[in-house]
Amino acid sequence: MGFFSKLFGKKNKESAGEQSLYICSPADGEVVSTSEVKDETFSQNMIGKGFALKPSSGEFVSPIDGELTLVAETGHAFSIKHANGIEILVHIGIDTVNMNANRDTNTPLKGFKLFAKAGDKVNVGAPIITADLDAIKKAGYDTITPVIVVNNEFSTNKTIADILKGQVTKTTKILEIK
Repeated sequence: MGFFSKLFGKKNKESAGEQSLYICSPADGEVVSTSEVKDETFSQNMIGKGFALKPSSGEFVSPIDGELTLVAETGHAFSIKHANGIEILVHIGIDTVNMNANRDTNTPLKGFKLFAKAGDKVNVGAPIITADLDAIKKAGYDTITPVIVVNNEFSTNKTIADILKGQVTKTTKILEIK
């Protein structure tokens, strides 16, 4: 593209910085508002905005393409950073960190199995963690899973879940970030 076409030409969305990123569901289940999460950190959007999922399946996958920045040793959470800087936290259940809080690193995780580690590059749908939802419930924990955009500089433009209503499957587009 020449100087004058750059100066006077139409800007495409990517050059104007308006490229969207869709956050997909990390598991099968029902999408709900974060206000339904019984933890103020998530329900009051203290660490960011997003959505919550009432999972019906324990297979959790990557909701975006990017690099895993965290896979908790306890198995209860992971975060992924997209090339554009947006970082997503997936927190499986509420207070589920306590299931493995005092675990000796030589013993297996209770209720979780890890398939990836921090630093791995992943695409949407790549398996990250399997959670035994029955074991989590039996231990007395809620399985609701907040999916949060932790970067405050990125605003949530449109919640697709408001249109979809009801059940979703993993990799269903839920949230658009501009």
